[in-house]
Amino acid sequence: MKHRKVWQLLLTILLMGVMFAGCASAGTKTVNNIGSASVPQKAEDTSGAVKKEAAEKKDNGEKGTAMPDTNLKIKVVANGKEIVFALNDTSVSRSFYAQLPLTVAVENYSNNEKIFQPPKKLDCSKVQEGACPVGTIAYFSPWNNVCLYYGDMSRYPGLYVMGKAVSGTEQIRNIKGKVKIEAVGQ
Repeated sequence: MKHRKVWQLLLTILLMGVMFAGCASAGTKTVNNIGSASVPQKAEDTSGAVKKEAAEKKDNGEKGTAMPDTNLKIKVVANGKEIVFALNDTSVSRSFYAQLPLTVAVENYSNNEKIFQPPKKLDCSKVQEGACPVGTIAYFSPWNNVCLYYGDMSRYPGLYVMGKAVSGTEQIRNIKGKVKIEAVGQ
């Protein structure tokens, strides 16, 4: 009987320790450059890392999403109009860019985006999910869809930002049928 009480006491102490550890760590998550939670850094490293990251990355002006500078630009030609996108420096953007030029059929999806499928799945090995404000080009990996947003889209599992429109944003809503996608001269 005495051993049973000792075990109950030890089990209670162990469970309380696990609960306190979980509560303590829940408040220490930091937010990365596109809004998802990440593993906390040591306090002395955090300010320097954040300052360095901010200096190396350019803010795209849309809901706090930062994207590294890149020279990769593409244009979508649809209905006699052009939409130019600046791609970010990620594996998903580079793998899409490598498949150009493309002629694809664009479809409406929901009430905020146009979608199409690239011939090959894109490389999502070193990318983070992000929110997609108006004018964003993104990749939804579960369905192998490239998405062009004319309405805002919140962060969603498997949705990776590839870049943003630098001209012709207002034309995204009007895209239909076959479109041509090609690299813009460097």
